[in-house]
Amino acid sequence: MIDLIVFSVDKNKYAINIENVQRIIQAVELSSIPNAHPYIDGMMSYEDSVVKVLNFRKVVGLEDKKDKNLSDSSQKFLFYENTENKFAVNIDSIDDIAHIQESDIMSADDDNVNNEFLDFDGILDIDGVLINIIKTIKLPN
Repeated sequence: MIDLIVFSVDKNKYAINIENVQRIIQAVELSSIPNAHPYIDGMMSYEDSVVKVLNFRKVVGLEDKKDKNLSDSSQKFLFYENTENKFAVNIDSIDDIAHIQESDIMSADDDNVNNEFLDFDGILDIDGVLINIIKTIKLPN
């Protein structure tokens, strides 16, 4: 059994293993980083360290949200950690936690879904809703 956090970005659904997620918080104002990669929204202080924030919309080829009013937004920061990095990911909203069998994940054509900063595990179909399963997220330099 695998536990996945399911989230939305635009009209698309994604999921990531809960083991890689430290915390989810409401989006907050960020400090800018001069000459940062275009996918990096900025940085913030988190648990006595400075954390970069990756804009997931840009990573998957979508335009940035026009409405930046964070107090009215469902926008969240998902704190992601793997063996190489620890950073936050700016997403549109959290949908659910899914408890699934690994065998429920259908394979996807790797050439079409993976990109420089995302590796996908496959696709999950829950009640007719397709969810892209993320294996890893990489932070741009």
